[in-house]
Amino acid sequence: MELSYILKLRNALKPEYRHMPIFQSGSAIIVENENKEILLEEKIDRNVWCLPGGLQELGETFEEVAIRELYEETGLQAKKEDLTLIDVISGESRKDKYPNGDEVYNNTVLYVVSKYTGKLNCDYEEITDKNDGKFVIQKESKDLKFFNINNLPKNLMDKDSIQRYIEYRNKE
Repeated sequence: MELSYILKLRNALKPEYRHMPIFQSGSAIIVENENKEILLEEKIDRNVWCLPGGLQELGETFEEVAIRELYEETGLQAKKEDLTLIDVISGESRKDKYPNGDEVYNNTVLYVVSKYTGKLNCDYEEITDKNDGKFVIQKESKDLKFFNINNLPKNLMDKDSIQRYIEYRNKE
């Protein structure tokens, strides 16, 4: 597992600049099951539920990010032609602060998919910056679960993205 270029960049900075806000681009994906429930993952490091998704790697398209992150974080596979673009979300609602103190503004391309294959699996591990000069490899998620849109967990991230999805669904 390679250390991401974002972590390499932050660690190259003087300590007083390592946590300054930066822009990040990536994708998130809403997975619908046959009952129109949506898939959420519970993050280990924050005890919150969120959508599968993540950062764009150099040279990747946003569709490729969504497909890769979906597989890494859930074990599910989707094809580019089965993704539907919902919106591009940016601004204050996408501001985030990681447990290690890093601040970011995420520019997120949001997709929805209802055609997918595979079996749910949350064993994916990632490199985590412990903010003490050490990096550890740990599981990213502790649970995956489909939720009715009217009965979402209280400790929920990505509320702005889910609201855009609800607006998208209401237009159909």
